[in-house]
Amino acid sequence: MSEKLFSELLDLPEKVRKGDFVLNLSKGITEPEKTLEQYVVTPQLVACFEDALSFVRTAVDSVSSKACYLHGSFGSGKSHFMAVLHLLLQHNPAVRNIADLAKLFDSNRKENHCWVENKKFLLVPYHMIGARNMESAILGGYVDLVMELHPTAPLPGVYLADEIFKNAQQHRTVLGNEKFFDQLNQGQQSSGGSGWGKLAKGWDAARFEAALEAAPASEERSRLVGDLVQFIFPAFKGIAQGKDEAYVDLDVGLSIISVHAKMLGYDGLILFLDELILWLASHAGDIGFLQTEGNKLAKLVESRKSERPVPIISFVARQRDLRDLIGD
Repeated sequence: MSEKLFSELLDLPEKVRKGDFVLNLSKGITEPEKTLEQYVVTPQLVACFEDALSFVRTAVDSVSSKACYLHGSFGSGKSHFMAVLHLLLQHNPAVRNIADLAKLFDSNRKENHCWVENKKFLLVPYHMIGARNMESAILGGYVDLVMELHPTAPLPGVYLADEIFKNAQQHRTVLGNEKFFDQLNQGQQSSGGSGWGKLAKGWDAARFEAALEAAPASEERSRLVGDLVQFIFPAFKGIAQGKDEAYVDLDVGLSIISVHAKMLGYDGLILFLDELILWLASHAGDIGFLQTEGNKLAKLVESRKSERPVPIISFVARQRDLRDLIGD
């Protein structure tokens, strides 16, 4: 038997860099075959996926928001784990071809996760590095995904309304009622039987003025903000990403997007917050920023507003304990 070199038996790269083992979450989700082709599912990982799916089920069954950390050092596979979990919850067929993961959904097992098959999740991936604040990242990221997946659906009213309403009133004065409401009602024909009930009817002067006076975060006010941004003032979407005050408070905004996800027919809203703690650590020199933004993490679970008709389930990747940054 002739001797062979390792290089003849294995497909080894000529060079390996530290970054070669790091997966970008968004890329991992959009390229499932590449994400899975070199993914080695160990017994420990199977147990972790089992725990993650059980965690999601508990939140869905109790209709309560929950959050958990995925802790690991740089390159340990946090983003890769979230990408594969995303594919599992998305019912992606490629991930079910991995035998060790497919058995999680085997109906013959006493403990299985076949319940996932009947659930529809809105899965929102985030890469937090570079975000201005939690509101612009989480609420803005939700809007971006909804516009991609549901281009004809009304947008959630997560933008601060006062300046938008002021511009709308000026625009109405210039155009007159007929042209103004024609613009504002552009989405009515395409929305059809969208499941939005009374909110799907068109805008007129009486309804518009009533919405201006409605309570913050009320259905009518939120719908008007969304329609104004979508059909008349799209520039506000970009402005919101550049100004801290352009979004509603995170607590209020999470309730708004929960209601919105419910109206789109989802059973749960799952946020994959990649590098959130690393993002906070990048602002280590600004104690005020760390305390303000770090304290918002609790709002992912604890809400002053009770209206979250679908649970918000958050997976937060971290390399460091938050207490190392802002203390106990």
